[in-house]
Amino acid sequence: MTTALLHRTLIKLAITIAFTKMIVVANGQVTGSMPLDLAIDSRSAALGGKIVADLKSDGHAAAYNPALVDSADVGTIHTSYLKYYAAIQIGAIDAVIKTGAKYTIHAGARFASFGKFSGYDNSGWPTGDFSGGDYLIQTGITWKLDDVWSVGTTAWGGFRNLARENAGVLGIDAAAMGSWPNRHFSAGFLLSGLGRQFGGTGSQPIGSMPVNFQIGCVKGFANAPFQLYVKAQNLENWKLAPQGIYDDGIDPLTGEIIQNTTWEFGDQFVRHLSAGVEIQLGSGLAAQIGYDHRRRTEMVSMGRKGTNGFSMGVNLRIGKTDLGIARNTYHFAGSSTHLSIAIALPG
Repeated sequence: MTTALLHRTLIKLAITIAFTKMIVVANGQVTGSMPLDLAIDSRSAALGGKIVADLKSDGHAAAYNPALVDSADVGTIHTSYLKYYAAIQIGAIDAVIKTGAKYTIHAGARFASFGKFSGYDNSGWPTGDFSGGDYLIQTGITWKLDDVWSVGTTAWGGFRNLARENAGVLGIDAAAMGSWPNRHFSAGFLLSGLGRQFGGTGSQPIGSMPVNFQIGCVKGFANAPFQLYVKAQNLENWKLAPQGIYDDGIDPLTGEIIQNTTWEFGDQFVRHLSAGVEIQLGSGLAAQIGYDHRRRTEMVSMGRKGTNGFSMGVNLRIGKTDLGIARNTYHFAGSSTHLSIAIALPG
C-alpha cells in the first residue's frame, strides 16, 4: 500500500510541476529550436509528431521522450536525420549507457544546421560566408515505478549561433507513461522544451524557451494488425488560432458585414489534435500514416492546402538493424524526408 501511494504521489507531483512551469514560461519567450520542437525520427514524424505514449519502447523517440527509454536497448545506437528545407539539416542520436533494477540512463545529442549564407556590410560589400545552427547534448534517466508506470526526465544544453550571434540554452524534457498490455492500451504526458536561453555574444534575446505540453494515448487490438495514436498538443495555450481569424469580414463592393460562422471553440479544439495509425504488414515490417490538423489549417498557400498536415512512413527490421523512412508535408512548398537507423553494436 505504501509503495502504491508513493507512486501516485510522484505522478501527481510531476503533473503539478509541469503546470507550474507552464505558467512561469508564459512570459519572455524566445524563438523555438528546431531540434527541440520537431519529431526528427521517421516513425514519430509519420505518426503525426512526437509520440507521447506507446505499446512498446522506441529508442528513436527516446531522444525527446524519456518515458520511452528501455533497458533492452543497451548496445544499440539510434540515429535520425531530417532533410528539412533548402540547406537546413536536422539530426539526433541517442543510446542507453547504463541500466539498473529500476532505472535506465541514456545520452545523446540533437542538432540543426542552417547551412551557409553570404554576408554583406551596410554598403553592400561582401564580408564572407557564415553559418548557423542549434547544437545540443543531452542525458536523462527513466524510472520504472511498477508494472504500469514509468517516469523520466532528460536534461539538455548547448548553444545557438548565426554568424557572430551566439546564445546558450539549458532545459529539460519530462514525461510519464502508463501501459496496460492486457488491454492493448497506453497513455501518458510529455513536457517538451522546458528551458531558458541565456546571453552570449551579439544581441541574442534572453528568456524562456517555448514549451509544449502534450497528452496522448495509443490503443491496439488483440485481433487486428494496427494501433491508433491520438494526441493533444500545446495544451499550455488554448488559443492557437491566429489573431483576428474569427472576426467578421466586410464585402469590398457593398461594404456589408460578412458574418464569420466558424465555431470558435471547435476550431480551437481541433487545432490541438493530431492522430496516426501504425499497421503491421508482417514480421519486422510496419507502415505509418499521420495527420496534424493545425499544420493543415495554417500552412496554406494561395488557398491551397495540398497534402499539408499529412505524413506517411515505413519501418523495416533486418536482423538487429532497424531502418525507417518517412515523408512529412510541413508546407505546401514541398515535403521533407526523415531517415532513421538503429544499429546494434557487436559484443
